[in-house]
Amino acid sequence: MARPSIAETFNSTSSDFDLVTPFVWGPAGETLVARAQIALGDRVLDVCSGTGASALAAARVVGPDGHVTAVDIAAELIDRARTSAYAAGLRNIDFQVDDVTTLPGRGDSEYDALTCGFGVFFLPDMDDAVRRLLTLLRPGGRIAVAVWHDDALYDFTGAYFTEIARVTKTPPPPGPRAPSDGPPHPITRIDTEEKITAWLESIGAVEASASILELRIPRTDEFSWSMVLGSGLRGALTGMDADAIADVRAGFLQRLSDEGITEADCDTLIGVGQRPEN
Repeated sequence: MARPSIAETFNSTSSDFDLVTPFVWGPAGETLVARAQIALGDRVLDVCSGTGASALAAARVVGPDGHVTAVDIAAELIDRARTSAYAAGLRNIDFQVDDVTTLPGRGDSEYDALTCGFGVFFLPDMDDAVRRLLTLLRPGGRIAVAVWHDDALYDFTGAYFTEIARVTKTPPPPGPRAPSDGPPHPITRIDTEEKITAWLESIGAVEASASILELRIPRTDEFSWSMVLGSGLRGALTGMDADAIADVRAGFLQRLSDEGITEADCDTLIGVGQRPEN
């Protein structure tokens, strides 16, 4: 079976994505907006928006004189974000289903801030894509990205992919930190404060800095499976029938318990920088 596209994978998470929002996407989105120093009247571009955790947070901050453009390639996630914005009475936000790597420049309507939560490492060429997005900012405009910090979800995903391998009778896929003769995985290139700061500078940002948001979620069966279904981890279930998925779920939850994993490490690294003034 062909590997699902990024859009297909995340569209399939749409009904479960918001179950994770109160625990992970929401706190990370709020913090991302705060550390981007988004203010009243700002024009914000939020890319890889998902169901709108950071886009809606930005819209609440910029007020009626500001504006947020939220972009994601997954139409079903964008539909949920649009519904949430309408329910919250936010009329200063537009939603766009598009490939963020091909967004056109907007001339004199350049953005004051660019935000991206847990999305840059999914872009086909992370460096070139974000370097181009940086040009959509006004000179001095701010970029802020949220990514997983260091070993976040390491034990959690290890247990999950071990069970995927057991049920499918295939070798477990190599993780981001597995030895490889190829280039490092994008996640591992930007997973510490030093790495993400150096990366932002390498793509042309200045005044780069980084900080960590500690997110440790008590490991319940409900949260653990919601984190699978409401994230990119769900892609590994593509093509499985209901019995196989139930087998993965049972084995995964039992393995977490057997290994004494009492919390999910969802620590989030937030890197910020600016487009040069000239």
